[in-house]
Amino acid sequence: MPEGDTLDGVARRLQPLVGRVPRIAAPQPRHAPLRIPERLAERAVEAVEARGKHLLIRFEGGLVLHSHLRMSGRWEVGPPGRPTRRPRDRAWLVLATDDLEALLFNGPVLELLTPAEARLHPALGRLGPDALDDGFDVAAAVARARRGPAERTAADVLLDQRVLAGIGNVWKSEALFDRRLDPWVRVGDLDDAALADLLGRAAAMMRAHVASGAARRPVRVYGRARRPCPACGTAIRARAQGDEGRRTFWCPACQAPATPAAGSRRSG
Repeated sequence: MPEGDTLDGVARRLQPLVGRVPRIAAPQPRHAPLRIPERLAERAVEAVEARGKHLLIRFEGGLVLHSHLRMSGRWEVGPPGRPTRRPRDRAWLVLATDDLEALLFNGPVLELLTPAEARLHPALGRLGPDALDDGFDVAAAVARARRGPAERTAADVLLDQRVLAGIGNVWKSEALFDRRLDPWVRVGDLDDAALADLLGRAAAMMRAHVASGAARRPVRVYGRARRPCPACGTAIRARAQGDEGRRTFWCPACQAPATPAAGSRRSG
């Protein structure tokens, strides 16, 4: 699933649309009831922003195009007429000017929201602090994590967009490895300092990657199952997690479970 840094990159590439009136098409019959081209006709783009894993394109009059890529979606942005990875006639949405063309493929979330619908949106309204915000509030993220069940794992909490928005499988696995933390440790067995350290580190790693401008993420364990750990040489393992079966990658030696005597507890 694309993570917050991917959506941030898309939002940056779409900034040339701000202040302009794009040509809009929504070719797939499933989106015909939304009447996206008709409702946005002759409206200029006022802002493009990424919020966690969500992309919001705001138009004159307060209408907001909202997309979420989930596991299968992709934005392709570039000059008009360029080759695309997928056939153009399969695009869900097309935004075009004379010098820029943005195509959204799959998703499965594409909706046009009124200002009231955007304010009351069930997913957008519950998002936690954005991992890419310069003023990321780790204390607020910790407080949100404590509202959930104490038996949730650290890996589960990192993926909970209500705790912090934007982290997915890649930065989850990388942050847990960076802190040498067992992915399956219960969040209730982490004190507030350890939890803040983990959540803050995940956000900081994503921000550092965005700031670097690098095209590829500097992964050490993600996607490297059965390959040697870069720290100790032990074979990296992978396990499906949660109802959606998203995979966590970790080193069983560097991230071994703490012994009961060494286990920490929630402070307070």
